[in-house]
Amino acid sequence: MATEIFRIEGLEELESKLSDLMALGRADTVARQTLVKAAKDAMEPVYNEVLTTVPVGTKARDEKNPIHMRDTVKVTARIPNETDKKSTMVNQTDVAIAVVSVKKSAVSLAQEFGTKKIPAQSFLRPAISKHRDNVVSIFKENLVEYINTVAAKQARRKK
Repeated sequence: MATEIFRIEGLEELESKLSDLMALGRADTVARQTLVKAAKDAMEPVYNEVLTTVPVGTKARDEKNPIHMRDTVKVTARIPNETDKKSTMVNQTDVAIAVVSVKKSAVSLAQEFGTKKIPAQSFLRPAISKHRDNVVSIFKENLVEYINTVAAKQARRKK
């Protein structure tokens, strides 16, 4: 299974500013207002790509098939919880994670990875590969914006 792991380096100045903000206020609140928001924003191009490329069957919606896989696509971002940290994809030092996912089912797994009888029609992994550089760029830009916003709020509170 292919895995995309993003390591963003060279943000020492932002990291320093973020650490200062976390020292002044609640670290989890600052992380949610900066890192988590920036991570979720950064994954939007992947989310939109998945929406347009997810395989949709030919069956019409009815009582037996009330939703299509496309209806279950979502993007989430959060501070990793204990369950997340048990994953091999999340490090103990990760402050924020963002995920584009679909409802886990036999159908979604078969579409993404294929089966003995059905060839894979991957839609999640190609989407993240296609937008990899864009995700990093959006994350950096938005992180700067969110850090500055939180810093300005904290400066106003000090007055």
